[in-house]
Amino acid sequence: MSFAFTSRCALAETAELIEGDRTTMEEQEVKQAVMAFTDALRDAGIHTVTVSYNGYGDEGRAEAPQLEGADGKPVETPSVPQGFVLDTLGGLLANLAPEGYGNDEGGWGTITFDVQSGKIRVEHNWYETVSHAIDPREI
Repeated sequence: MSFAFTSRCALAETAELIEGDRTTMEEQEVKQAVMAFTDALRDAGIHTVTVSYNGYGDEGRAEAPQLEGADGKPVETPSVPQGFVLDTLGGLLANLAPEGYGNDEGGWGTITFDVQSGKIRVEHNWYETVSHAIDPREI
């Protein structure tokens, strides 16, 4: 994982979920459930599935999954095979957001599933309040 301050005064955290020591057992279970959608997504010409999320003040929300073809253009939901439950896939991906992203100052990010490589990338930013003292003055 890498950490860097952004111009929005947020702590940026990026992690790629791959097999190995860097992921938890729960993340691997979610990944296996996501992989079950791979054939249907490929058949529909979908190259990536992205879920955006944000939250603060004890509330967090994930947006509906966005689908892209190999050309990088959005794929409309009607082209997805009948019986395919897009909300289920979106919910699985949203479960990979860092715990607590909707608490206190909160955070935001995206989770992207690359259907071709089978990799899931989580890009997360924490909101952070920064205060700066000014020199005291007497009047």
